[in-house]
Amino acid sequence: MLALLAVQWTTADSNIPTRIIKGFKASPSRSSAQFEPLLTDITGVFAFGFLRISSAKLDLAIIHQPSTQQVWRANPFNLANWGNSTIFFFNGNIVLTDESIQDSTIWSSKSAGGDYLALSNNSNLQIYASPADSSIWQSFDYPFDTLVQGQKFSSTSTATLVTADKRYTLRIGIAYLALFMEFHGSQEMNYWKHTARRANALKDIYALVLPLGFLGIFSVSDGKIVDGIPFDSFERGLLGFHRLTLESDGNLYAYYWNNDTWVSVYTAQTEPCGLPGKCGAYGICIPGSPTQCTCLVNGTDGCLQSDSGDFCGNQNTGFSVIRKSGVTVEYIDIMETIAVGSLDECEKTCEQSCVCWGALYSNAAKHCYIMDYPIQTVEKSGASYSGYFKLRSNGQGPAVHKEKHQHKRGHRAVIVVVVTFTLTFAGIAAYGGYWWWDKKRNSLSIIQLGSAPKQQPEPNKDSDTK
Repeated sequence: MLALLAVQWTTADSNIPTRIIKGFKASPSRSSAQFEPLLTDITGVFAFGFLRISSAKLDLAIIHQPSTQQVWRANPFNLANWGNSTIFFFNGNIVLTDESIQDSTIWSSKSAGGDYLALSNNSNLQIYASPADSSIWQSFDYPFDTLVQGQKFSSTSTATLVTADKRYTLRIGIAYLALFMEFHGSQEMNYWKHTARRANALKDIYALVLPLGFLGIFSVSDGKIVDGIPFDSFERGLLGFHRLTLESDGNLYAYYWNNDTWVSVYTAQTEPCGLPGKCGAYGICIPGSPTQCTCLVNGTDGCLQSDSGDFCGNQNTGFSVIRKSGVTVEYIDIMETIAVGSLDECEKTCEQSCVCWGALYSNAAKHCYIMDYPIQTVEKSGASYSGYFKLRSNGQGPAVHKEKHQHKRGHRAVIVVVVTFTLTFAGIAAYGGYWWWDKKRNSLSIIQLGSAPKQQPEPNKDSDTK
């Protein structure tokens, strides 16, 4: 077993190889190092090795050694233990195993026929086959949360950028780049989108971070650039190494290495309130004061926890409703939109759809914006927008808020019942009063008739004549 040099995020040591050949094996040492290199590029800027996660886990990773910034990880969602039970070996295929786990293979590059492993000076880890020294596998095809210069991000592959908690993803599709928030199952929310120019004439595209300081968007068919997203470094004419990273808050950032530190040169969503997780589920963000969050409805600790699923099926149909005027979302222009005639029609559209969680209504445009995903952060806005939000009422958690935030139509029903009962009672009382008064009147008439003197009949004039 190779005895490794444990480093505390230092530059490459001369004992660290620039090539790994078939048959190589290694395990992490017992040191407290945060990173143990197995391989370095010829410049010593990038290294590949064991990256400590928390205190007792590890992943295979590539780091930018001057800054200790990770730019690639092999398997962030299934970690190995930091210890002798974990073995890295190269047999033409990169394999990481942990003998303390029943299914000991933690990760594999699933390649075959490789003769050696090398790291390029732009951080691309590649498996080469002799004698032609042709690359048969490369880490650039399997990004984690970062794209570096020269790394192609194509719509023809299944590659995505994803955060370590799998909550947010960056995807590239036909003529667009987009950020999504992921929920359990297949639900997702698109909260940022860049559509390439001439989108209608394009099919597949790929994106490339360029040293001039922008993200170039190219047509796959002819390789010509069709669009670009400039960074601040482009405007300032700063040439150098750039990276594009999807960070844990769900925002996409570009950074420029100035030989001392990473400088932020681009932010996809410039308004913090435009990030769906900024204030959490059912949270309200105030533009200009994004740290001041309030709630559409309070939970046991702040706003409610994020939900998932829908209202379809017998077990999921129950819900109450929260109404809030003066709220919107930053990404309203890319939401599903329906033309309606009124707020009531917008609400009814969502109410009757079991996949709809909420809707925003624009009084000015007469548009209804549908939320077919669990409610996340909304932002305070002018009075021209109104929000309609469903709150699951069966199961745990949100059910306790049902009475406090009951549907308006429920209140109307209660009012109708109360008014109907009141009118009915009043009618019965009136009829009873009339019946009593009529009875007393009849009794009085009988008494008066009984006590009156009897009148004598008048003489018959005819008989008198006789």
